[in-house]
Amino acid sequence: MLFPTATFALFFMVVLPLSWLLMPRGERWRGFIIAASFVFYAGWDWRFCFLLAFSILWNQLFALAIHAREDTRARKWLLAGALSGNLALLAYFKYVGFFITSTNNLFALVGIDVPLEARSVILPVGISFFTFMAIAYVVDVYRGDFAPAGLGKFAAYLSFFPHLVAGPIVRPGELIPQFDSPRDPRYVDTSRAFFLIGTGLFMKVVIANYLPPTSSIRSSGRPTSTRRSK
Repeated sequence: MLFPTATFALFFMVVLPLSWLLMPRGERWRGFIIAASFVFYAGWDWRFCFLLAFSILWNQLFALAIHAREDTRARKWLLAGALSGNLALLAYFKYVGFFITSTNNLFALVGIDVPLEARSVILPVGISFFTFMAIAYVVDVYRGDFAPAGLGKFAAYLSFFPHLVAGPIVRPGELIPQFDSPRDPRYVDTSRAFFLIGTGLFMKVVIANYLPPTSSIRSSGRPTSTRRSK
């Protein structure tokens, strides 16, 4: 579900008014945001939702454990465990195919046939963004910069669909408090909000989509390389 598409427009037309109505009701609003974010993520591939849910539970458990410990050594081991799990997950999905192919090629150079089957792993969209946001959360809890949030608030922070697949990476102290105390919708600057949305769509659809062909023409001097199929 790409942002500048009719599918997302329909999704947003449903989510926006419901979010507006539920905003004064903290727990219900957060639950709705989490559900909407998972529906949005399932629009790419429903299997990705299990990975996102695992990341939420994994990091929340480690954050709570780190916060509950006073022993420095135990806290460091817990932090190492949380980071190892996150980075291992990221490395598997992004680099397992490259690692297997490189290993086969390396042994082939010395005449050794290694029967490692290169597998095609589907890369979950946005995995880098929510993984590094989870790492930021656990690290901030370890440093004492941020107390562990409730599971619902952390789930909303990690799965929040406006930045789930395209970033940016947001620190927990910047976003989680907004889920704790949402604004009164009567005092939201709607004109500025719609101006920002419209400006972003214009820059993406009208400007950004035509920059790569223009830059390639200037760099290569051959406009035929950007010819579009009809």
